[in-house]
Amino acid sequence: YAAFGVREYWRFDHTGESHGTRLAGDRLVEGRYEPIEIAEVSAGVLEGRSAALGLVLRWDHGQLGWIDPATGEHIPTFDSERAARVAEAEARRVAESGRRTAEAGRRTEEVARRAAEARVRELEAEIRRLEGR
Repeated sequence: YAAFGVREYWRFDHTGESHGTRLAGDRLVEGRYEPIEIAEVSAGVLEGRSAALGLVLRWDHGQLGWIDPATGEHIPTFDSERAARVAEAEARRVAESGRRTAEAGRRTEEVARRAAEARVRELEAEIRRLEGR
């Protein structure tokens, strides 16, 4: 890697068995690779800072993520963005379905109201007819 100018490289291992840890990185320093410090920020969560990328790499319970150190915000991945779009589309679908259901309920209530009003008019007419006898 050094011969090709690779300044740093990272290893991610779901089990931790292949490399002795789940997250490891090495940085080229004066022609030799030195381990990058990895911090365990909580149980199952490891972090290391990539100087080459200017990012924090986080191993969080089996998921690899990247964090912008300036903001502390996770950088979205393709999968997370796709999942967000799918969730938004589903929320819109559910909202539209609810709107249609509510509209159908309003139409049903309107039909029932009109039928009741018509029945009241019929009964009032019947009362007037009976009173006129």
